[in-house]
Amino acid sequence: MEQKRRIIFRADGNSRIGLGHVTRSLALAAMLREEFECVFAIQAPDKALQEQIRKVCQGIIVLPPAAATEDRFSHELSAYISEEEIVVLDGYSFDTSYQENIRARGSTLVCIDDIHSYRFVADAVINQAGGILPKLYQAAPYTKLLLGPRYALLRPPFLTASRRTRSLPAGQLRVLLCMGGADPDNHTLQALADLQAIETAMQVEVVVGSAYTHLPELKRWLQDKEHISLHSDLSAEGMRRLMSKCQVAVTSASGISYEYAAVGGLLFVKQTADNQAGIHHFLITNGIASDYSMLQQQLNQGIAEDTFRSQVAAQRQHFDGKSDERLRQLFRHLSLAASLTLREASPDDLLLLFEWANDPEVRSRSFNPEPIPLENHTRWFQARLENPDTKIYLAEANGIPAAQIRFDVNGATATISYLISAGYRGNGLGHTILLKGVQKLRKQRPDVHLVEGLVQQGHSASIRSFEKAGFDYAQPDAQHPQAHRFVLELPAKLK
Repeated sequence: MEQKRRIIFRADGNSRIGLGHVTRSLALAAMLREEFECVFAIQAPDKALQEQIRKVCQGIIVLPPAAATEDRFSHELSAYISEEEIVVLDGYSFDTSYQENIRARGSTLVCIDDIHSYRFVADAVINQAGGILPKLYQAAPYTKLLLGPRYALLRPPFLTASRRTRSLPAGQLRVLLCMGGADPDNHTLQALADLQAIETAMQVEVVVGSAYTHLPELKRWLQDKEHISLHSDLSAEGMRRLMSKCQVAVTSASGISYEYAAVGGLLFVKQTADNQAGIHHFLITNGIASDYSMLQQQLNQGIAEDTFRSQVAAQRQHFDGKSDERLRQLFRHLSLAASLTLREASPDDLLLLFEWANDPEVRSRSFNPEPIPLENHTRWFQARLENPDTKIYLAEANGIPAAQIRFDVNGATATISYLISAGYRGNGLGHTILLKGVQKLRKQRPDVHLVEGLVQQGHSASIRSFEKAGFDYAQPDAQHPQAHRFVLELPAKLK
């Protein structure tokens, strides 16, 4: 049985900073846990939070407290990671320097983000906020940006709910109120006071999390209010059931608003933190929710069935219940790329490379599209293996040959040629093969300072691979002036 690749999720949460980072990281872990080994790394979690994590992840790493300003913070995962792991970071302290330390260990890296305030060197960035444009990000050429609710980090019950038909709940008006699991500024109590001022009769369902520190004050305020029920530390399924009973929800513009939008209903959102500005704007401008300021006016007018139905229709356009499959596909591709190892070609590879070289698609992209006779290939291959200025590497995915990359060295310049076998095309492996090939070449030929490659103008996949690998466009080659020429200058010393 093939061993599952390990994913280490790194996020923090407590009553001061809230639980948003932990909750959405766990939502992603729940999507991936069947195919990957999910481990959570966190600083000083309390007992309740550890139990919450263990319900989703197969393991937990409790890290000692370290401020982001301390040098040891950037290296806190060094003992746990290698090129075998995928690391997922979710938090505002995991800046470029922190990411570079992860990549220096060879790990594949994914960042969950909502503020795009520093340069990313991750393999992928997930930002589930709507309306975010790629141009807002500073990122490495190879970084894949997954933006918007197509990649919503919803917990399993809410993914299931978003696939179901939603109709207006019958009976008394019920309003769900949840301002996040921690709500450090106690927007919950202010919203309750605002709801009290509304004339329409309603049952209010208040939800708080384990990190909510204002519970004694809230309980005192609720003592004589029978129409308000308090719920604490609800499971995801418990929250979904409660949401399904409520025609209306009042939430912060955070992950909880996405969860109610996935269930469906009249939603009013309040921005309670600076990092919620993007989600708040997206929800309002796309008709998924109304601003909190409209709450009193709309509830006094009553809940019309066509209004409810229209809101749900707008929500279903963005929360289609397929974000989990899109994200699993991302991690499958990342895992495949991480599994690639390069070895030098041997005489035993002659027939395999002959078959690959004569693949019709490979020939159509070559400067000489004619089929290659076996006799010619044999002479060429033997000569290349004997030439110290030629390096041919085979890239293997989990031990299975997947691609070939060749370097022909002339002085301090190496000319690159590569191909991916038919069974592995379409997985975004091109730039990984180029990067790993250059890295291996440098170890064997430190005298090489420039790598160049020629690509036919119509070969968009290969062009994108060179771009993502950090190659620059250069002056065309004299012998092939119609082709794109890419160059990569190498530093004097390996890092």
